[in-house]
Amino acid sequence: MTADAVGVAIGTLERSVRGPRRARAELLREVRDGLEDAVDAYREAGLDPVEARRRAVQDFGDAREVAAALQEELAAGYGRGAAARMAVAFPALVVLWDLVWATGSQPGGTPPAAGILARLIDGLSFTAAAACGIALVLLWSRGRRGVPAARVTTGVGVLGLCTLAGVGGGSVLLNVLNTGRAASAYSDPPAFGVLAVTVGVAAWLCVSGQRCLRLGRLARSGP
Repeated sequence: MTADAVGVAIGTLERSVRGPRRARAELLREVRDGLEDAVDAYREAGLDPVEARRRAVQDFGDAREVAAALQEELAAGYGRGAAARMAVAFPALVVLWDLVWATGSQPGGTPPAAGILARLIDGLSFTAAAACGIALVLLWSRGRRGVPAARVTTGVGVLGLCTLAGVGGGSVLLNVLNTGRAASAYSDPPAFGVLAVTVGVAAWLCVSGQRCLRLGRLARSGP
């Protein structure tokens, strides 16, 4: 019994390409649909079913090269999503916490060191958001500009994780330096809601950053 050439090719890709389940399945489905369209074209040209499928796979190219291209596409797709999430989340958290801190007060005003640190945290968040916006543009235009998607996606992961560490550590220190105002702010129940949202978003972005690193590494190393 002759093996189905299209099925063999798709099976090879399924074993080689790794990444988010839904995006991976969608890419493989597109590849299968493209191969089936090529088979139909060869059938209409008069080839028998077996030969039509063999020719379609032959035109498809080397499976390893195709797998590498799909792996890079998965990295680019996830990198775009992660960059967009970070570009929105970092400034949004700054705004939320500015509202929380605005409800608090401290006799004698805010200590100078706390004020400087707060501005540094805000600056880090907005700078990271801007960098993620640039990464998003690069990943969208990579086909025209020849942008290495694996490196950009890895960069998004590194940037996100470093920003989370910097902002998280800075925020803890800010509460220590500004205990009076922090106590006043946290006496308002909505502050705990903002804290819960922050923890959830930070965990979500941490997972996104780690996946960016993994997909970037897979795209660089090849199948």
